[in-house]
Amino acid sequence: MAGEENPFRSALGEGEAEFHPLTQRGAPNPVKEQKLRTVRDLNLVQPDVLERVPQVADLTVADLEDLASEFNGVPSYNPKVAELSIEDIQEIEAVFYDFKVAAAKDLARGGREQLTAVDVSCCCCTPCCCCAATDMTA
Repeated sequence: MAGEENPFRSALGEGEAEFHPLTQRGAPNPVKEQKLRTVRDLNLVQPDVLERVPQVADLTVADLEDLASEFNGVPSYNPKVAELSIEDIQEIEAVFYDFKVAAAKDLARGGREQLTAVDVSCCCCTPCCCCAATDMTA
């Protein structure tokens, strides 16, 4: 293939090769905004519950996803995740457990005939499920 020219490159007009079509300057990035929400921002439980566990309240959705990666054996190199103690991880599970119980009670009050699907989870259920499935005694 030596000496052959890329046909796509030659098809571009002058200046088009420098254009970056996936860059949206000035436009908000909704995915980034969602990943930067904290547990406090999610309003899953009463604020007084989160006041007792500020280290959990300040975790972002991205931090929870990094925690899920760590539980799956993929290093995240996230310092907030690395600093979490076993007690912190149990508090994360407790915060989401309270939310799940409250949501289940709300669903139960509505009656089974109105229930079409149950989709109750945190923003990224994996850390909570991993916390519940992990043997913390080993």
